[in-house]
Amino acid sequence: MNWVVAKAVLDNWQVNGIASFISGAPLGIAATTTTGIDITGSPTDGYRTVITGNAILLKDQRTVSRFFDTSVFRLPAIGSFGNAAKTVIRGPGTNNWDLAVMKNFNIKERARFQFRAEMYNAFNHTQFSAVDTTARFDPLGAQVNTQFGQLTNTAAPRTMQLALRFLF
Repeated sequence: MNWVVAKAVLDNWQVNGIASFISGAPLGIAATTTTGIDITGSPTDGYRTVITGNAILLKDQRTVSRFFDTSVFRLPAIGSFGNAAKTVIRGPGTNNWDLAVMKNFNIKERARFQFRAEMYNAFNHTQFSAVDTTARFDPLGAQVNTQFGQLTNTAAPRTMQLALRFLF
C-alpha cells in the first residue's frame, strides 16, 4: 500500500525552466541646456557631451541613484561638437528565471489531468529596465538634471499562475 501512495505522490512530475542572463543595451548620453543656446553654430548639426574620464562604475560601486559616473560629462565649448561616442555605457542587464512545475494524474489510458504552477521572475529579482541618460546643463555648464545617472524603471515583478488541464 505504501508503494501505491508514494507512486501517486512522486510519479509523473515535470520541471521546466528558462534562465536569461542578458547584458544591458548600449546607451548614449543625450545633452540639453536649460537656455537652448546654440553650441555648434549650425542649425543642422547637433552636439554631444565632452567626456573627461571613464563613466563606467565597477559593479560594487553602482547603486539605484548612481548607475554610472555622471561627473565625467561636461557641456562642450561653443563652436565645438563634443567628444562623446555614440554609445558610452551599457544599460542595466537582465538576470531572470522562469520556472514551471507540472504533475500529471492519469485517469484512463488516453485521459489525464495536469496540474501546472508557473512562475515568471521566479526569484523576484529586481530587473531594472531604464536609466536616465540626459545631461542637462545650465548657462554656466553645471549639470542640473537631478535624475541623471539614476535607474528609473523596473520590469514586472514575480508573476505566478496555477492551472488545471484536462488532456484527452
